[in-house]
Amino acid sequence: MIRLALLFLFLNVWWTADGNSAELVPTTANRVHFFALGDQGTGDQRQKQVARAMEQVATGSHGVDFVLLLGDNFYPDGVNSTTDPQWSTAFEAIYQGKWLAQTPFLAILGNHDHRGSVAAQIAYGQRRLGSGRWRMQARQEWMDLGSTSAGQPLLRLVLLDAELPIAMQADFLRQSLAQGTPLWRVVATHVPLDSSGRHGSQAERLEKLLPVMQEMQIDLHLAGHDHHQELIRQPGKPVQVISGAGGRALYRVGQRLPGSRFTSAGQHGFVHLELTSTQLVITFYDDQARRLHQEQVRRSGP
Repeated sequence: MIRLALLFLFLNVWWTADGNSAELVPTTANRVHFFALGDQGTGDQRQKQVARAMEQVATGSHGVDFVLLLGDNFYPDGVNSTTDPQWSTAFEAIYQGKWLAQTPFLAILGNHDHRGSVAAQIAYGQRRLGSGRWRMQARQEWMDLGSTSAGQPLLRLVLLDAELPIAMQADFLRQSLAQGTPLWRVVATHVPLDSSGRHGSQAERLEKLLPVMQEMQIDLHLAGHDHHQELIRQPGKPVQVISGAGGRALYRVGQRLPGSRFTSAGQHGFVHLELTSTQLVITFYDDQARRLHQEQVRRSGP
């Protein structure tokens, strides 16, 4: 038992990080906006087309603060080292252009990434290898981004590793929100809570992780894993966005869940999220940079 306790302590220290938000968004920024997509790491034409659409949308908005990769960064079996050729073929050479070439990419781990070297993905970020855009400091991280006029963090972003035991994810989520009063609270991980797609809703996550999200007053849950795009709004739950159409072959969508406001199963794409002190705007795009759906979440108070 003592050895297990020491092992847990070591791993928890390793996984816990508050990021370096000053490099992503100025601490005085009153607006945070970013792209999010998952299941992208194929290196093939589908991923390239999504990247071209991202660059086109970024051009129209004069860039974004960062891109959030929602896991399954490299198919089919992750990377085996920091010199794996896939760093070039499925990341560095894919996301190019005036804006994307200088944009940080926050990355979290998916189930396919765990088939390879997790340590290599973390080391590539910690050592700022390649272009230096890859940002992964630990298996789980949290960071504050932007600021309100009152000086509180505009956004606290919590990144979870969905392959860890759910109890560890829940503990980390509580720790990440134990201090401060961020206006918006967003959780990003690879596996969704609910989904109308192939994998469907996740009973264990709904039973054990959702109550913690409700306790911590999470506003938005971002995920991939199912290869489609979807927005779900159900009473008592965070707004749920699935953006798993970043490059891998698409999945069909079955009967839509109650509260599913939008689904797109026939097109690859990504989502743009913009947060201010008064609202969260969620905009889905396809791989031709066409706007598919936009949703607003109003913020009337803390």
